[in-house]
Amino acid sequence: MKRILIFFCLLCLAAPAAIAADDTRAVIARLASQLRVKPSDISPAPIPGLYRLMLGPQVAYVSADGRYFLRGDIVDLKTGHNVTAAARDQARLAFLGQIGQSDMIVFAPQHVKRSITVLTDIDCDYCRLLERDRPALNSMGVEVRYLFFPRDGVGTPSWNKAVSVWCSANHKAAFTEAMEGKPVKPRNCNAAPVAAGYHFGQLLGINGTPAIITDQGQLIDGYLPLPDMASILGINPHKGASSR
Repeated sequence: MKRILIFFCLLCLAAPAAIAADDTRAVIARLASQLRVKPSDISPAPIPGLYRLMLGPQVAYVSADGRYFLRGDIVDLKTGHNVTAAARDQARLAFLGQIGQSDMIVFAPQHVKRSITVLTDIDCDYCRLLERDRPALNSMGVEVRYLFFPRDGVGTPSWNKAVSVWCSANHKAAFTEAMEGKPVKPRNCNAAPVAAGYHFGQLLGINGTPAIITDQGQLIDGYLPLPDMASILGINPHKGASSR
């Protein structure tokens, strides 16, 4: 009899949790339909009554009734942890994974220790500084992956240069020459990768280049001198690695 009583007590304790889980699934399904997103894009936030909403590489929050939409960071004052920043880093990486390296110009060392993805503009002086640092980054084991983000938009000279570089027979050589300020021979092809990089930059809300995303999802807004970049990546600048 005692064992039976204990069993029913445990069932009573478990029931609210099960009901809560069912309620959460129902709320997520309703919000997904209301906001026209996938249910997987919505999850409970640390604050009761709020749900985290993944919008491409961005993170926002919505109330359970779908009435209120919030943009901003949630910080756990007990631990000092910015839970939104961590979610945002994951969202950037997930979105980059959808683009894939096939739409990037990749300079990789033989042994990759870290990697960065750079939204770049051929006519950006600071982007050219970063490209000058790129061989040194490669030698430290840092893979540098470029996505085009012509800041002035579609159809501008910077856009056309990006398209011409992408449409060249040798992406890397054409990109290197363009970043050195050499004339870019006009070319045309399916330049969807240029559009993909531009779209990603727009979703991120950036208006300057270079915009650098580390392999942990951290966004670095602008050029950093080589020692500072190495420090953020936790790389010893005095240890080299051959490139390819």
